Formats: sequence, C-alpha cells, structure tokens
Amino acid sequence: MPGIIESLNEAMLRDPRWRPHQDRRAGGTKYISTFVNSRGDVIALDLGSGGKSAIWALARLSPGSLMPSVDREFYPADRPRNSNLSVPELKGKPLTRFYPTSRSEAQQLVDHFASA
Repeated sequence: MPGIIESLNEAMLRDPRWRPHQDRRAGGTKYISTFVNSRGDVIALDLGSGGKSAIWALARLSPGSLMPSVDREFYPADRPRNSNLSVPELKGKPLTRFYPTSRSEAQQLVDHFASA
C-alpha cells in the first residue's frame, strides 16, 4: 500500500495544475519527485524520507500562517540538502520542508501551492 507521499505523487502526475519538472524524470527518482505549477513555482515530494512524509517548497510560498498545525522545518539557502533538489528553481534558495501526517493535509498543501 503506497504511503502518503507516494499516493500524492501518483495523483499529481494526473493533476492538470501540475507537470513534472522538465529537468527531472516524470514520477521522480527513488528520492524526490519534482513538479511545476502553471506559474513556474516548483515543489518537491520527498519519496525517500523514510517514515516521515515530506513536501519541499520555496520559503516565500510558505507563510507561517499556512496550516500552522503541520510540522515544518526551514532550510536557509546555505543549508545542505539532498542533491535531487538541485533544480534551478530550488537550488540555493530558502526552502520549507513540510511534514504532513495525513493524505488530506498533504493534499491541502499541494492545493495551496497550485494556487499560491
């Protein structure tokens, strides 16, 4: 049975608001699946985060008021990160890593980033 992020990844491949990042394989690698919305904003699903589900997004798209109950971690631009996040839109930028605990929370985040 697929986990939260794997299920979300499959759904986003069919979601017309998102397309796989042109520099990455559709469906992702073993670790990361990267998507672009119609405005060119990029988010990444962390397929290799083990027991935790994680979604990466640009910090500028991730205000503190966005689902405050969801655990998150701020990554300053100079903090090391997975090399699979090295697409131009995310490389060297401040990011937020969200840890949704349900498929519903994960979908709400993706819906926000689709229209942010």
